[in-house]
Amino acid sequence: MKNSIRLSLLLSLISNSFAEEAVAQDGQFDNVERITVTASRKVALDTDLAMSVHGISEDELKLDNGQHAAESLNSISGVLIDQLSGGQGHKTAIRMPINTSGYYLYLQDNIPLQSPAFFNHNALWWSSFNSNVARMEVLKGAGTALYGSGAVAATINILSKEVSKQAETDLSLMLGEDNYHKIQMSHSNSISNNQGFRVSFSYLDNEGWRDHTGSEKAEITLRHEVEVSAKQKFTTSLVISDLEQEMSAGLTEDLYKEDKTNSGLSAAVLANDPLRKTKYMRLSTQWDITDGGSLYSLIPYLRLRTNDYIATWDQNMPKVESEVTTLGLLGLVNFEHDDNSETTIGVDLEFTKGDQLSYQPLDFTTSGWGADTYVKGEKFYDDTTKYTGISPYIQYQRPLSADLTLTLGARYDYANYEFDNHLRVYGDIGHGNLSIEDRSDDFSHLSPKASLNYHLTDISSVYLRYANSFRIPTAGSLYHLTSKDSEDLKAVDPEVSDTYELGYKANFNDITFDAALYYMDVDDGIVHAYNEQNQRYLTNASRVIHKGIEFATDWQVNRELNINLAYSKAKYKFDQHQEFSGNDMKMAPDYIANVRLRYTPNFVDGFSSLLEVQSIGEYWLDDANSSDDSGKDRTYKGYTIANLKARYQVSTQLALHARLLNVTDKDYAQEAEYRYGKTVYSPGAPRTFYVGLNYQF
Repeated sequence: MKNSIRLSLLLSLISNSFAEEAVAQDGQFDNVERITVTASRKVALDTDLAMSVHGISEDELKLDNGQHAAESLNSISGVLIDQLSGGQGHKTAIRMPINTSGYYLYLQDNIPLQSPAFFNHNALWWSSFNSNVARMEVLKGAGTALYGSGAVAATINILSKEVSKQAETDLSLMLGEDNYHKIQMSHSNSISNNQGFRVSFSYLDNEGWRDHTGSEKAEITLRHEVEVSAKQKFTTSLVISDLEQEMSAGLTEDLYKEDKTNSGLSAAVLANDPLRKTKYMRLSTQWDITDGGSLYSLIPYLRLRTNDYIATWDQNMPKVESEVTTLGLLGLVNFEHDDNSETTIGVDLEFTKGDQLSYQPLDFTTSGWGADTYVKGEKFYDDTTKYTGISPYIQYQRPLSADLTLTLGARYDYANYEFDNHLRVYGDIGHGNLSIEDRSDDFSHLSPKASLNYHLTDISSVYLRYANSFRIPTAGSLYHLTSKDSEDLKAVDPEVSDTYELGYKANFNDITFDAALYYMDVDDGIVHAYNEQNQRYLTNASRVIHKGIEFATDWQVNRELNINLAYSKAKYKFDQHQEFSGNDMKMAPDYIANVRLRYTPNFVDGFSSLLEVQSIGEYWLDDANSSDDSGKDRTYKGYTIANLKARYQVSTQLALHARLLNVTDKDYAQEAEYRYGKTVYSPGAPRTFYVGLNYQF
């Protein structure tokens, strides 16, 4: 009886998710997604899952109407994504300090946005968030057996809109300060009774509120769905994007106080007009077969991306160019057994080739200590790395009683690097660079998973979870070395983590609630050490303890008022480290909080407004937890800002929307760090206004 009630609730939630447009026109916004597909690629109710997973619904995305995914994702407890200088880049802090390391797995429609061998912290700029997004999901903590390297602290999945059964055309326009423009167009229709398509396009242009922070991006997505039979379906998608973005830097304390709009770059750097350009393409086909209680899924994909930029943080401003091509395959089979248990068996295959080049674009002489002269055309590295990943996995779920479910899983990952150095000159090649001979490296890891989920009632549950995960070193960290590094490279093991989590979830009539208490041990951290000749090499020699609590609730007070609270408090400490044992990690906020008050007045049909308060707590500016000359701790106190958003569904066809970010024009730093003997600030944007419309034909 209880299982049938849960099934009815799940079907009701799925039905509601497909009826969002009608709900939105009535002025009501369903902002909490209580169903998810990220955990297992199958639709599941959150209380049936022994993990912390949250979703942002399409209605909430419409109300946010953000220029970046961060504007919605930051409403999830424990999630902080910093949109860098108002552009499309970002840093992430989920169960981690604010960082750029490969502790996160970024997906679109369950397919990785990038290769773990060539991880880039800006991966969300390769998703089709601006042109075609239906909802977003975040699985916090180590991923399930379905996910490998990088799924340490979180997995973020951008999910695309499906094909419409009837003709549907949308046109959206957004205008904002600093000459911001964004236009979006989407058309979907059926071709026949069993197939249809969706084509979506977006273009944005933004001068940026700081000097030299403008960006321009175009993207197009194509989606085709065909049901070959009642049991068999193909979904093919093509994502193409082109981004050009001006580059800026952090500000020193004096410059931050004097002029926050400054680019932070010297006149010499600006004269070279440093830009970042990246092109992206992904073609994939998902083939699903359902046969009774069995699901067979196969996803081959082809992915290509370029990333070219000038490294403004280096005095000589070297040009960096890279091209990464991937051919991948995701295979999964799920069997449901007669005893209500189920088994998932799968394998992920990836073959990637990455070409990387760094050279001097102009004659340049640096000044000060260690002054050097660079000649136009000098190469610092020029190489090709081939990466092969083979990852079989298995997951078994079994009910131990009517209310208690056990899940066991394991994943084995094998990774191989083949490095080919095109310089053909080895050793110290000048300017502090080290060129190494061709070589091969292998990594392997077995990740066990286990969890228990207990239904207290039909609408609430508690869970206990253990998950082991890992991340491999990138090709750049392995092969792009300086003369400080040892030529006698030693093999390193993947960086390993163990996560222990206790959670509670409840979906009542007017309020949803969930809480998670976690402890994460990141061991075998890949760091630099020094040999007797004072040469540097990579080794596994650090251990960091992450622990915290996350809390989220969504309360529909009445028909007009909704309150959403997301809060997390965490502590990240070095347990074992050559220099920082016992210290707090830098740029790790004491807390992250987001409060949303949604008002939908009865007297104005179709109108909804949102007051959002975003706040982060104090954190250390450096891992040394140092003090200044006066003895004051080098910490940043954090910030609290407020945003206003509104959407008015004028008719079934026309909707108007507006956003006022940083309502009080708060003077704050989005992030701060102490490095190389000075504090560097990334200033937060001032009060900014956006307005737009959406028209559906």
